[in-house]
Amino acid sequence: MLRGIGCLMEWAFVIDDDVLDHPEAASRTSEIIRLVAHLTHVMESPGYRVPKNASPLVAALHDAMEQLRAERTPTQVARLSAGLRRTLTSAVHKLHLNEPDEDEYLALRMHDVGSYTYAAAVALCGPAPIPDEQWDAPAVQALIGCTTLLIGVENDLFSFRMEKEQGQTSPNTVSILQATRGLSLDQAVTAAVELRDRLMLLFLRLRERLLPSAEPPLQHLIDRLGQFFVLNTEVSLCGPRYHPSAAQLAALEDVAQTPAYWAPSLSTTDTSPLPYPSISWWWDHC
Repeated sequence: MLRGIGCLMEWAFVIDDDVLDHPEAASRTSEIIRLVAHLTHVMESPGYRVPKNASPLVAALHDAMEQLRAERTPTQVARLSAGLRRTLTSAVHKLHLNEPDEDEYLALRMHDVGSYTYAAAVALCGPAPIPDEQWDAPAVQALIGCTTLLIGVENDLFSFRMEKEQGQTSPNTVSILQATRGLSLDQAVTAAVELRDRLMLLFLRLRERLLPSAEPPLQHLIDRLGQFFVLNTEVSLCGPRYHPSAAQLAALEDVAQTPAYWAPSLSTTDTSPLPYPSISWWWDHC
């Protein structure tokens, strides 16, 4: 089962880098939409027969999903598929975005970063399936959404330089804050860090509300979502994916240096709801 999850996560990185975030993606939207529709069908079809001439992306996705179907319940696998569908759909939507506002961008970012998929994958490794009434509870969905968006904002901070170096034009939290608020690069980075930290404060409050009464499967999910933050930060700090070479850095002198270290404390103590209709309801469940 862990092998299936590993294969699926590796597949997700490949399609993100080589298809959805490719510098030429915006000029290949028809091709990408067609591929995404095909991939969605493959991952939701237990009896799908892979053609001999199928794309490696199709064959790899089918193989990973079949590994997981063999070991987990249909409901657990369906939650994973739902996360992947959100990711793929949001990524296609981003290709058509033209100067989105902050709320529109964040609503998409929480899906296309893939953390709903990660939450479902974490739950696959728990001691038992999480019942629907717990998984679908507003407070649990708020916790998953908060985790998702926090990871997305943090990833934007780490990947900003890489995206500039590769000539990517897709939106990023930093660039969105620059455009909507008229901020400098340094000011936008500071604002993005504060956004990330306010989400962390919400996560901690939701976590403390849910943990005392959580049964073991849900407790497993909540605990591992907390570890996910540490994992994501460590990978971002160490992974070559987010760190340009010396030669690349020389060509990036005009790009702000985003944080690359553990901060001693959060940048804010503000626990009030963020002013975004898409997510402000999360604070109702603290």
